[in-house]
Amino acid sequence: MSSLDKQIRSRRYKVKNGSSLKLMVDYLNGDQIEFSVLECSQTGLKCHTTYAFSEDDKNSFGQIVSASKLMWDSKEFALGRMVVRRIQQADGGCTVAFSTIDIKVPVNSQVSKVLDIRLEDQDDGKNEELSSDKFSLAHFVETEYSNVDLFDRMRKFDIFRTEWERNKKYGYKTVREASKGERVNLSRIRKGNRKDYIVMGSNDYLGLGSHPEVVKAAQNAMNDYGFGSTGSPVTTGTTDLHLELCEKIAKIHKKEAAILYNSGYAANIGLIPAVTAQNDLIVADMLCHASIQDAMQMSKATSRFFKHNDVAHLESILQRDRHNYNGCLVITEGVFSMDGDTAKLDEIFYIARKYNCRIMVDQAHCFGVVGPNGFGICEKFNLLKETDIIMGTFSKICGGIGGFITGSTELIEWLRAFSRAQVFSVSLPPSTVAAVSKSLDIFVNDKEILKKLHSNIQHFVKNLESIGYKFKEQHESAVIPVVVGDEKKLGEMYQSLLDDGVLCIPIVYPAVSRKNCRFRFTVMATHSKSDLDYATACLEKAMLKAGFSFPELEKDEIKKKAA
Repeated sequence: MSSLDKQIRSRRYKVKNGSSLKLMVDYLNGDQIEFSVLECSQTGLKCHTTYAFSEDDKNSFGQIVSASKLMWDSKEFALGRMVVRRIQQADGGCTVAFSTIDIKVPVNSQVSKVLDIRLEDQDDGKNEELSSDKFSLAHFVETEYSNVDLFDRMRKFDIFRTEWERNKKYGYKTVREASKGERVNLSRIRKGNRKDYIVMGSNDYLGLGSHPEVVKAAQNAMNDYGFGSTGSPVTTGTTDLHLELCEKIAKIHKKEAAILYNSGYAANIGLIPAVTAQNDLIVADMLCHASIQDAMQMSKATSRFFKHNDVAHLESILQRDRHNYNGCLVITEGVFSMDGDTAKLDEIFYIARKYNCRIMVDQAHCFGVVGPNGFGICEKFNLLKETDIIMGTFSKICGGIGGFITGSTELIEWLRAFSRAQVFSVSLPPSTVAAVSKSLDIFVNDKEILKKLHSNIQHFVKNLESIGYKFKEQHESAVIPVVVGDEKKLGEMYQSLLDDGVLCIPIVYPAVSRKNCRFRFTVMATHSKSDLDYATACLEKAMLKAGFSFPELEKDEIKKKAA
């Protein structure tokens, strides 16, 4: 690499006087904001805007914006996702700093024409301290480490990882020994030389993953069909068990047909790029799952985000942009995976239809939990038949693996032909399909399971309220977040919970912002009330050990609003 290339790639350059370089960003609040770029390097930009940020927006540093592009001299260059690094008040507006994630700024090619590049300034290099308190996973995606060896960043990450795994907040290599259900044995030895833990972070909300009839169904299918499916769905991978499960899913959701995928992630990335094209528009809730956001990037359609559960903002986007595109797909989740809140589907559906849009609902976290029969948010609002596309997973309904899409025959047959995640993947093993099918039979016929889950959710919510936690609205999902907002205290609390035999993984940046780090508790139908009471008592004990109380969060919120 030439010395010129090295300088251009590592330095930050100002935009030339008389030149204009603009940055268009789909911001966290759902608005499209135009910035004037003041300085940029290959991995970051310093910009100015006259946009009036709200107080919440001003505290969004560390958050990830979903889409961005540079514009100059009638040219455009897509940058993809970026991280908000800093927001400062400036004359006539705000100065905002971003770091790139997906794509580097082309400072050594197209954009160089508008940059003031001076070769006499030499780069002294960077000294990096890879401390787990100062760095996070996001740092290794956002920062350029080497222009020669792809593995350079991996070597640096390994230094960070070794340190990170010693940190109290690290909880991502939990190893379960032979055990199942709501109480499991881990390889970690806790207080009293014990290895048993109450699981408060499982996806198996209904506890059907270890149900004797479900296990027996999987064993029988293994004996009858063998270990694997032997091929993709379009070759040798479809059995009568696969077809039977598709019929059950379609019937439950009042649809004509259904199609299976190897995971919920595969279902979303298989669906969205397949049903949208270059002149289409996708508008999704800004808190939709990573799989939906990844699928939107994979699609050739134009993507927009509306503020979380803000129907008025959704309508403003459609009012402004809908007429410029052919088709439009509006996407929301039934239950949002990090906050556990539910979508305003009745209002979203009305707006989608008002502007002639199709609607997709990701029911991953609400199928088996929400609604009179547990058939999800679509059932709650009596919109099962009317919702165009319903996506779901088997990880929550029965603690298994796999996902599905259900809708019209035309939709499903289109996906069979054009959904790459389905066509080019080996299909689910017959044993998994048989277990899921038996789980659905048990769930549909035994109403006590859903009643027990709802009862446990409400019991745990009341327990948390009794120790000072405030819920913004009535909580009805199995995902119950407890925001701590301080990663150091979160780590101390996590270790205390583990020592007392409660397993709940801490969620830290970049999965959530640093000020929203949390425990993500999940409740199971098979938990006893004493399990939930014990977990609550252990959480309260952990809070005392860490010197934390929930009113601290309230004080922070008051300060934010007053600032």
